[in-house]
Amino acid sequence: MTGAHLNRPHGEAGTPPRIPMRPSRFLFAALIGFVVLADAAVFRAVFAQFGPLHATVAALACLAALALAAVRWTLRQPAAIGLHADGVTVWNRAGYAQYRRIVGCAQWGAVVALTLSSEKGGPRALLVAADSIDPDTFRQLAVRARRAASAYL
Repeated sequence: MTGAHLNRPHGEAGTPPRIPMRPSRFLFAALIGFVVLADAAVFRAVFAQFGPLHATVAALACLAALALAAVRWTLRQPAAIGLHADGVTVWNRAGYAQYRRIVGCAQWGAVVALTLSSEKGGPRALLVAADSIDPDTFRQLAVRARRAASAYL
């Protein structure tokens, strides 16, 4: 993630308080389920055409590629988030912060999917599960996301 390194106190103007984000067990389970399901589909498809040896090799290659992508996605997730009226500030694990406007959102029960935009980059998706932040912050994020996104509809 690019952006200016913000190392300001929580009360300083223009910087919302940092709300730490925990790794989501729900998203982790969904990710593992997707990897297992995709790997099984590759195995069955290759097995039907070429037999068990080729199916095993293809399934292992698929598993390695998907596991690598999953690890990279997990490491790119923000460590903290700050709420604004029309956007969010996200902090990565190195402490770099970037403000992003909310240009779209969808909510599926305990998961809010945000489409974020900044001046320097294109849109970026961010999934926030209810188990990754406290319930009050999740509720505030869902409400603010719907309000901010409605300006772009």
